Amino acid sequence: MQVTINLLRAQHEDIARAVGDLMALFDMRYAEAAPMLGPARTRIAQVITKHLKTEDELLLTPLRERRLMATIPGCEAIVVETRELRLTYSKHIGTWTGRAIGERWNEYVGVTRALNQRLMALCDLKMKSFYPVVLRYILFDPAPASRMTA
Repeated sequence: MQVTINLLRAQHEDIARAVGDLMALFDMRYAEAAPMLGPARTRIAQVITKHLKTEDELLLTPLRERRLMATIPGCEAIVVETRELRLTYSKHIGTWTGRAIGERWNEYVGVTRALNQRLMALCDLKMKSFYPVVLRYILFDPAPASRMTA
């Protein structure tokens, strides 16, 4: 359990660093920040994608296999918020092209700050309240094969 928590924590730290790197660009003028925006945005996408894959493999798939999703208080809400945030990020990237950012830098900064705050709040909630509970359920629940009676 501790190994899994440590891996998830390390991935959350990677996400926080990537977000921090992007947010640091917001203190610059657009012309100064522009060359670094693409790599910063790409890095956030990479660390989030890696983390969501890990989360699915280590937590969500075992929960589904054991049919435990509905038994964990708040689980569905966190899964829904994760999915909605992922969709919001996808739309954000599509909306905020390089050209759009250049034309409306201040608006981009405000929208992106709010989105990143939402992301970091979800990461914090998962780390403190979701992962420990989910792991206990997974570790202490019988294997999914024991439920196959039909």
